[in-house]
Amino acid sequence: MPAIYQLIHLTDLHLLADPEARLHGWPVEKTFQHLLAAALAETPKPDAIVLGGDLVDDESERGYARLDATLARLPCPVLAMAGNHDDPARMARRLQHAVVHERLTVGDWQLIALDSHIQGSDAGALGHDAIERLDSWLHAHTAPTLVCLHHPPVDVGAAWIDAIGLRDREALEDVISRHPQVRAILCGHAHQAAELEFAGRPCLITPSTMRQFAPGSRDFAEDTSRSPGYRRIELGHGGRFSSAVQRVPYPI
Repeated sequence: MPAIYQLIHLTDLHLLADPEARLHGWPVEKTFQHLLAAALAETPKPDAIVLGGDLVDDESERGYARLDATLARLPCPVLAMAGNHDDPARMARRLQHAVVHERLTVGDWQLIALDSHIQGSDAGALGHDAIERLDSWLHAHTAPTLVCLHHPPVDVGAAWIDAIGLRDREALEDVISRHPQVRAILCGHAHQAAELEFAGRPCLITPSTMRQFAPGSRDFAEDTSRSPGYRRIELGHGGRFSSAVQRVPYPI
């Protein structure tokens, strides 16, 4: 499939106020910058970059401001959404160089970012208003669509992650099932790669830019055999698309 539009999906950055700080042993600022540089080396002129949530782990003003400074230097628009490790209001205020929880047009495609953050919970939910807004957007705009959110609306097969997935997935499924222009759902949160199915559409889960979680684990477990990664997506005519996860080794 000849690529018309190229996207980069980076998720679960877990940045901190201090750019030199480590989280769970990972120099999260350096790993994010390393992954971003690798992605741009492979795709120097993407049509958009999607940031899939858990952007600033400590929800700090400094963390979001520094991320925004990075976004200001990018050669394309950025779409961003909150994860459970985010402050959605602060994120929307500080990320002046991103479209946050809105609709972004990329050629004859549209990307829609949803906020699945629940205050005080690692699980996610969209809520009635966001579900209604998505339905209205899809009624008004029938272009091929990627729906993007942090929490997967489908079980990934790791019991402890599935317990903190999207709570109102049935309401989301009801909306998506009525709108054939939705070609795929794009998620993060699970710190692993997966290609699953939701509402009859592909559900693409992208690994974190820092530590990875073990697929299929009942309880929390890291996967030290896999490197951080990102997803590259190519959008084509007629709603056709392809995607692939790229792993980028980073020694810690």
